[in-house]
Amino acid sequence: MKRKLVSVLMCSAMVLGMAMPVMAADKDNADITIGSVIMNNSGEWFAEVMKGQEDAAKDLGVEFSIVSSDNEISKESDNVATFLAQQVDALVISPLATDASIAAVESATIDAGIPVVTWNTTVDTDVTSHIGVVPSELGGNTGKYAVDYIKENFPDGCKVAIIGDSNYEIGIERCNGFKDAIKELTDDGTVEIVNEQDAELQEEGIDITEQILTANPDVQMIWCWNQTSLLGCAAGLENAQRSDIVLMGTDMSVELAKDMQGDSVTLQAITTQMPYEMGYKAVENAVKAVKGEDVEAEVMIPTYTYTKENQDEIQTYIDEHQDLVG
Repeated sequence: MKRKLVSVLMCSAMVLGMAMPVMAADKDNADITIGSVIMNNSGEWFAEVMKGQEDAAKDLGVEFSIVSSDNEISKESDNVATFLAQQVDALVISPLATDASIAAVESATIDAGIPVVTWNTTVDTDVTSHIGVVPSELGGNTGKYAVDYIKENFPDGCKVAIIGDSNYEIGIERCNGFKDAIKELTDDGTVEIVNEQDAELQEEGIDITEQILTANPDVQMIWCWNQTSLLGCAAGLENAQRSDIVLMGTDMSVELAKDMQGDSVTLQAITTQMPYEMGYKAVENAVKAVKGEDVEAEVMIPTYTYTKENQDEIQTYIDEHQDLVG
């Protein structure tokens, strides 16, 4: 995975500006301490981010520790405060909210005067660097594939359900990206969005899928906005023995890749981020900032869409990620 990092970031990252270097006293890497605050540690996606961060810290020879906020703003604030009390040299964080996380981030950037690198999600205040993806692409690229798939496989029209998100900025943008991509088909009546509900975690995905199947038993396609809701939807469709429904979504995992290999659910397409690279680059930029080196203000990691017809790619994904769940 680390070999991929260099080529992905050099060839595909979109650097949208250069932050001013953070001036700090010269430090050996062994004397640098990085604190990491993640939204939660559930699911393979976050496991992959954490592995990237841990590998970066190991490769760079810095002290590193990571804590989860368990999706609670108060716990996020406490985690940041604890790291500041420990006098970490930099903070990497995936903020829970663009507004509610401002106070915690500014306690580091303004009050403590240390570099802060955000990843995955953003916050409405200045930070040293941000590592992420274009959220609309995660929904939009699946949507583009869905347009071609529907035209070929549903010439008489397709009833679509969306398991989405209205709580997080990135979730809203993913959903809007998907809906914008299929707009030509909703406008001409080929696609009818028959159900749209929120779900975040896997159990919620199962429950919402059951509700959709009850309310709209004639649904033909479901799109899910994140990995855990997609896992839940796949489980719900398998439980209901509804392999006739085409499933698409966001963020690959080993379990989902194996679902794409089988026939108990028709998991057709997944557009995914590269969370390992995101985590690695976040820690790398934090260390650069502490050392007073130039740091990219924003790095956009590219997305990739896996499809059921490309089984060789799916197997390669499983081979490269199996250790995260083994």
